[in-house]
Amino acid sequence: MGKQLPKKKPCSIFPSAKKGKTRLLLKKNFTKKPVGANAKTKLWQKTPYVQNGIVLRMDRMRWKRNLKDFLNKDENHMVKILTEDGLLPDWSKMKCPFCNTSAVSPLQKRDNLPPRYRCRSRHCHKFILPHYLHPVFTSRNGSEGHSLSVQGSALLMRLAGVPLSSIHILLDMNHKALERMEKNLAFVRKAYVEHCQKSMSFGTGKGKKWTEVEADEAVFDKFLLPAEDAEVQKKPMRWEQWLGMVARGKPSSLVLIRLPSTATCKRAPGPGAVKKESWLKIANTWLKNRNIILHTDSARSYKAKIAGVLQDSVVHQKKRVWKGGKYVWKPPTFVRLVKHKLPDGRKITLKAGTQVVDRAWRYIKDRIKQNQHVKSNSTLIQAKVRSAQYEYWHRGKDAWMSTGELFTWYMNTIAAKL
Repeated sequence: MGKQLPKKKPCSIFPSAKKGKTRLLLKKNFTKKPVGANAKTKLWQKTPYVQNGIVLRMDRMRWKRNLKDFLNKDENHMVKILTEDGLLPDWSKMKCPFCNTSAVSPLQKRDNLPPRYRCRSRHCHKFILPHYLHPVFTSRNGSEGHSLSVQGSALLMRLAGVPLSSIHILLDMNHKALERMEKNLAFVRKAYVEHCQKSMSFGTGKGKKWTEVEADEAVFDKFLLPAEDAEVQKKPMRWEQWLGMVARGKPSSLVLIRLPSTATCKRAPGPGAVKKESWLKIANTWLKNRNIILHTDSARSYKAKIAGVLQDSVVHQKKRVWKGGKYVWKPPTFVRLVKHKLPDGRKITLKAGTQVVDRAWRYIKDRIKQNQHVKSNSTLIQAKVRSAQYEYWHRGKDAWMSTGELFTWYMNTIAAKL
């Protein structure tokens, strides 16, 4: 016969069973479904966190190129591939970068030399390499010089998330060349993101549609000023703090704004929430009169009244409250149901929380490796943050073709078309 269950109730058994049927009965959760007080209600289950979300299946993604397309390819073949994908410019459609007046001939092949273009002007006649003025692909001699096949493979692996130290081992590529490629790619992304962010907006402010937007701030690093440079001697600490806003269900809407550096004492745990003065400037620029439902944490700065904005919040910190004749800890609230009454009289039920923007911060921080160069108040850490923002915009897309569009935009800004 099998093991018999005890006659006592499982809750009265001491000590608690570690295995067997009694242990099974002691478990409260038999399924993975939420069992909280709110989760049991039909309204909670009926209300989605993201109204019009997009499901990303990363395991089913396919890119246009893979490593098999680059291995053991000569320069002619690589130039053709990279030009077709937009990673290299077609100089035959642009003016000569040297004289800036004449047209450029089609791609030429001369003996054993790599393919190149040539200016048509008789006063210039200079040869132009396909990757001339390119931010990532280079033509160098010595240990830092590598073929386009190796450079293209390194870029593809980096876009797939392979660490630089692993690329150095797998491709036997010089570490300085890899670091330069990573740095230049970050600065190109930074320029592109700042250019595109100027024309972005949340909502329309017209019609009956309201847009859900989440806002939160994050800290990336801190630095200690010398006593003689600090404005207040007791507050020498400075912080690298950013504010992020994103529309639910739309990763390409992520907006990052660098906040003014806040001065604190040495042992301060952080710079605190965004100041009300800074938040009002940001909200009036991005959210005012645009039919926005704003989800934030419980910082008081976000409670400022903005025209065309409905605001709700959740408390992310546990609180000590008096209950039943004693003090108990009230757990933090990350998601809760809220009801809003719109100006036209309609009532809507939503889930308040900052889960989307919090995951965006986690996504960005995972892609920033801090060292002696990537530190607070440096241009490189700003470029790294913008680079991670660019990656977040293009989640679930072909990163190789997205990079081709990025390089096409960059080359069009520095080269004149015919």
